[in-house]
Amino acid sequence: MRKLLVLLLVLVLAGVGADFVAARVFEGRVAATIAERFDLERPIVQVRDFPFLPRLALGRFNTIDVAASDVRARGITASRVELHLHDVSATRDVLLGRPGQVTVRRADGQVTLTEAEVNRLLAGRLRGGTVELSSDGVRLRVATEVLGQTLTGTITGTLEARSGSIAFVPSSISSEGGLDPAIQRELLSLFEVEVPLPRLPADVQVERVVTAPGALIVSGRAGAVQVAT
Repeated sequence: MRKLLVLLLVLVLAGVGADFVAARVFEGRVAATIAERFDLERPIVQVRDFPFLPRLALGRFNTIDVAASDVRARGITASRVELHLHDVSATRDVLLGRPGQVTVRRADGQVTLTEAEVNRLLAGRLRGGTVELSSDGVRLRVATEVLGQTLTGTITGTLEARSGSIAFVPSSISSEGGLDPAIQRELLSLFEVEVPLPRLPADVQVERVVTAPGALIVSGRAGAVQVAT
């Protein structure tokens, strides 16, 4: 009886080991092709489905995650890019270990931009103001002349997604020496700007934005993908 249990344990461990190795080999092949397709350097690919071999036999996967750091493409630099590939299918050639097609029917992702990159993208549109990002929103520190008055202070607001652009929507202003309420409203309207973004890495669409300490996270759908492994 003990020998049988030991044999079963060995078989289970061997099966788990084979499953792990097969998943890593598949992930490595997909990572190489994703890197070339989206110009990502050393992306990390992880298949969420477990066990892997039954999914490979069926040629269908629920979700494959892709992540890469320090991505530079199309005039924009992202500190991190994450993709989630859903409803993935593989051809028989891939199942047999030969080159073939992996089709992704739906993809979404997020692109993280540093505070410095956001300031670079908004440069010249915020009248010399400097953006500071936090989980509570945006602070714009300004020292400029507006409407014939020297403005030195802080404008608080939010960043929003608008049809492929990011928009700064100011909500309040504080200035040294104070300002007349009517002038405050006029100043706030002057600092409401909308800036189109270049095409994001992996063609992630600008559908939602979230601010975090020192970073802006842009997320949305990505285009359908066909990967030749």
